[in-house]
Amino acid sequence: MSNASARSSKESRTESVARSWTPKPVLDPEITKDLPLIDAYVGILKERKDISKAIKAISIVLPGFDHLKRCSSNKILLAPVKSFDTNDDVPVQERLKIFLREKSFDLALLEDDLRVVKVPGRNARSKAQAARASKVWPLKFHPDPFLEAIVDGSIFNEDQLRGIDKYMTVAVTAAKLEAVGDSDCNGSAVVVDPEDGGKVLAIAASKMDRHPMWHASMLAVDLVAELHGGGAWNLCEEGGVGPSRVGDRNFEGRMKTIKRKYEEEAPLCYPRTLSKIEIPSVESLEAKWKLQGRRNNGPKRADAIAEPSTGEKRGPYLCTGCWVFLLKEPCPMCAMALLHSRAARIFYGASNARTGVLGSNGILHAVPGLNHRYRVWSGILEGICEEVSNEIQRRNVD
Repeated sequence: MSNASARSSKESRTESVARSWTPKPVLDPEITKDLPLIDAYVGILKERKDISKAIKAISIVLPGFDHLKRCSSNKILLAPVKSFDTNDDVPVQERLKIFLREKSFDLALLEDDLRVVKVPGRNARSKAQAARASKVWPLKFHPDPFLEAIVDGSIFNEDQLRGIDKYMTVAVTAAKLEAVGDSDCNGSAVVVDPEDGGKVLAIAASKMDRHPMWHASMLAVDLVAELHGGGAWNLCEEGGVGPSRVGDRNFEGRMKTIKRKYEEEAPLCYPRTLSKIEIPSVESLEAKWKLQGRRNNGPKRADAIAEPSTGEKRGPYLCTGCWVFLLKEPCPMCAMALLHSRAARIFYGASNARTGVLGSNGILHAVPGLNHRYRVWSGILEGICEEVSNEIQRRNVD
């Protein structure tokens, strides 16, 4: 190993040890909370040698419980209590026995009395969830490698973590310089293209003293829109509010204009004073996780659920595939703006106990029915972001 590469390796290890923060995934509660439990009847096998015979028979007579193993020790899982619970005078247990006899299930395999036990009501989504549920009743569980990489942090390599640190530092600097918000939302936003060498596309600080909707995320999305030849606020004309410049309506001409803007004008900054912020040099943020997964006989499913390619970045959605770095957890308006613009990943430092909807007061990206979901991590440079967030409160407009 050369001296240069040895030094680089040593610096990488030192930086890893010295890092004071850990990215915390903000996950759907369905992934993190304990599984709901339901009441179910079990029969006690007289002879353990009859386990296979009993499982085969009960699976034909009473199919279901696909997420559970049908046998635990000498107990065989029969049916949910509620499926045989009616309003007539026949006891539920007796009704189940009658049903089993009618279906030619050999009740002689079981002790006379059936028991009611608690079992998980649905399949687990994560290893940790499955481990807890398995203490109640054994599960059939197949982990999702991509999700597990998010949960345990291995989705990010050291190069990516260093890049995340640097981009959040840009957000911190922008907020210090210019952020003016209110008690509901304040801070800064940095939009990055992870596949274009980690290119910074937009840097914005909230300027609610100039316009009530000029939250940092709203401004950042509008700046990216200007790179696409659109935008609502003419931000590059410093403070103009009104219809933005109309781009070339010819598709090919429009694409050339967008490409030129990406190459020559990015990052766009608002306010313009943020353009003096030094843009960090970052190695590609593109994940190598999927290749690692393949080497481990990994994840066909992971490939299917990975973030969409950024190949349509210059298509109908502004921030497709982009990573967005926020000083503070966004309010509902900002979070929805980032969702509608199809951002892929959101990273924030300080929580927003008052109006934050990416962890503090709800998890927007877990709401059923959405046609896009980004992934979210909190806790990036958390201590520094909280300190700066407190500092800039004195500028608040309310």
